Amino acid sequence: TGRIVLAAPTGSGKSTQVPQILLDQAGIEGEIVVLQPRRLAARLLAKRVAFERGVQLGDEVGYQIRFENVVGAKTRIRFVTEAILLRQILEDPLLKGVGAVVFDEFHERHLTSDLSIACALQSVADQRPDLKLVVMSATLDIDSLEDYLSPCSRVEATGRMYPVEVSYAGSALGRQAAPVWERAAGAFRKSIAGQVEGDVLIFMPGAFEIRKTMEAIEALPESRGYEVLPLHGELAPDAQDRAVSSGGRPKIIVSTNVAETSITIEGVRVVIDSGLARIARYDARRGINSILVEAISRASSEQRSGRAGRTGPGVCLRLWSKAEHLARSERDEAEVKRVDLSETLLMLAAAGIRELASASPVQRTEVTPSLHPQDGGVFPWYEPPAARSLERAYFLLHDLGALDGKNRITELGCKMSSFPLHPRYARLLIEADRLGVLPDVALIAALSQGRPFYRVAREDRVRREQLRQIEDHADARSDYFVHLKAWEVAQSAKFNANACGALSIHGGAARQAGAVAQQILKLAQKAGLDTRTGALPDYEERICKCLLVAFCDHLALR
Repeated sequence: TGRIVLAAPTGSGKSTQVPQILLDQAGIEGEIVVLQPRRLAARLLAKRVAFERGVQLGDEVGYQIRFENVVGAKTRIRFVTEAILLRQILEDPLLKGVGAVVFDEFHERHLTSDLSIACALQSVADQRPDLKLVVMSATLDIDSLEDYLSPCSRVEATGRMYPVEVSYAGSALGRQAAPVWERAAGAFRKSIAGQVEGDVLIFMPGAFEIRKTMEAIEALPESRGYEVLPLHGELAPDAQDRAVSSGGRPKIIVSTNVAETSITIEGVRVVIDSGLARIARYDARRGINSILVEAISRASSEQRSGRAGRTGPGVCLRLWSKAEHLARSERDEAEVKRVDLSETLLMLAAAGIRELASASPVQRTEVTPSLHPQDGGVFPWYEPPAARSLERAYFLLHDLGALDGKNRITELGCKMSSFPLHPRYARLLIEADRLGVLPDVALIAALSQGRPFYRVAREDRVRREQLRQIEDHADARSDYFVHLKAWEVAQSAKFNANACGALSIHGGAARQAGAVAQQILKLAQKAGLDTRTGALPDYEERICKCLLVAFCDHLALR
């Protein structure tokens, strides 16, 4: 059939071996594109497969993520993040030069993977019957996916997994009283007392919790002899490599859910699970998606515990109670059900796709799916979004001037779609170009993409006075002016961690925001926008007007 659904347990090697099997034994001509939910996984897997094949990264095996393109003319296996393939397939539905597409970790159900599989399936039906599709996961709802891809082959593999003893530490560690990092440190001490040998993997929701956990563990005498390392997507590549490499001293790796799937860290025998992750949800108050810390599903916790049984019997300590575990949802909610859809709709509209009404599974089998409205079909959602979510996204795109009354993309919308940003920020940049304030507004857009780098601290009088010095020199009409001033202070301190920390500025995050702003300015220049800066008398007023255009639906009278 040319379509395969593969269910295999975590750590079974499917992410590294299936692409090589397709290349060496399936007679596929053209590139094998492997979709990964995360940038870190795409890079590390490409590096691993290149190592296994004895080739240089970027030759036969490469990767492509946002702002990084390590591929060459000879590349046959290309690991990419989902948005990269989605943009490629919308620009070229024929997928010229691609022989197979592998959707890895599909159970994570990111919006872009749902859209990519719908578009790829349509390409197979309309223009590319030779294109091979492989969908893989450890915790897959294989029946519904088999129905969706029908006709397709179904493969269920069982990998050798060592037993993992799971225990719950909710009440024993004073769950209500202690922060999650202190409870993790207590669980580590307990695992050492149990004389469990091997590396320790601790799951935390984000970089802040990772740092606090590392500090709590390094303060314990039991951590002597261990190397304590962080692992998350914002780390430099060499720091990521150090966390996942084997050999040397035993390690304690404190990671976000990037280590939950795709990446296997050899030697892990103990998993300590906070049971938390950062989840994207639409925030009606701000009008964009927000990242919230939430409890993970039972399926995700099973994935995490499996990391301890890769090379020998292991243990998993969950920092919540068994009763709470049973009350958690069985699977994670699909992203299409919980995020803002405006960026997606704009991308699809730019490709000429505008009939996106939610189709039920019954409709989907009765109506010939079509990516093009003139064919009279319905977009083939794997799982359709709520009608209200679609309406809200269309309303915003009309408000911003990206779509006309018939949901066709406007000239302004085409310009906005060239930026890999939420439509509000794309519109913000275009207005900034018109008003001559693009460099500062690009920095505002960058500061909005990453984690907050400037926190108003209330610990002591000295700190408050230092913060006041920044705020007294900033225009009070918008918090963004304070953030811009704080970023300038961080830049003048060369983003030094101690100097920035004294002012509640996270130096690393401020540096990263500056790098993202430069990338945005490069994209703006490519789109023909004016990136020069000038001394305008009403500079702040113009920035305020740009913000108002991007968030006009959030205007209120005070």
